Amino acid sequence: KKETNKEKRENEEEKEGFLREIREETAKQIDALKIQHLIELEKVKDTFDVKLLEEKENRRKDLENESTNTKNKANEKIAQLNKKIVLERGEVFAEQQMNSKHLEEEFRLKEDRMNQSLIQIEEREQAWEDERADVLREVQRLKSEATRMVTILAMEYEEENLSEDKKRTLSQEVYSLQLVVEMRTGEV
Repeated sequence: KKETNKEKRENEEEKEGFLREIREETAKQIDALKIQHLIELEKVKDTFDVKLLEEKENRRKDLENESTNTKNKANEKIAQLNKKIVLERGEVFAEQQMNSKHLEEEFRLKEDRMNQSLIQIEEREQAWEDERADVLREVQRLKSEATRMVTILAMEYEEENLSEDKKRTLSQEVYSLQLVVEMRTGEV
């Protein structure tokens, strides 16, 4: 039995040595796996970091391109609006020029009409002055004729051999002359 104990002990020592070796080997393998895992993890992390940087750079470029496109579109829109403004200004200016010409022409026509009216008024005034002068001459002539008739009538009255008909006729002529003189004087 002693040998068996000894064998058992040796066996156990052998087992323990074997287990120790296995443990040591396993610990070494675990350490090697840990190191390998850390290396792999570092590689994955590096790869991830590179991909992340690439993705960030791609996003930055995309944003830059989008910003450039947006600016280009905005500049194009601004250029179109500026062209439209210039065109509208040109149209407004042309319309103002046309209105100005129209107003100038209208003013010229009204000025011509006014000048013609003034000429017509002056001609009418001249004609009226001429007619007034004619009427005054006629009144003067009628007055002198009336004076002559009154003188003749007075002389005939003095002779008193006039018949009543002749006196009446002369009185009517004098009265008619006085009416005509009064009417002409009223016209003037």
